[in-house]
Amino acid sequence: MNVPFTIPSNPDLEKDFIKEAGAIGLQTLKGHRSVGGMRASIYNAMPQEGVELLAAFMKEFAAKHS
Repeated sequence: MNVPFTIPSNPDLEKDFIKEAGAIGLQTLKGHRSVGGMRASIYNAMPQEGVELLAAFMKEFAAKHS
């Protein structure tokens, strides 16, 4: 499944989110070019560890930027 998400309180942070996520190995989070935002593709082939890393990164990013 694709999980779309945004940072509605500060859309400018989305570029930082994508950049910082990429630095720790989380790739292809940029949303569709016509919609924007971000999108995590979490299908059967996605390992549990990847989902956990994304969730932990999202929490850390939110805490750092709130």
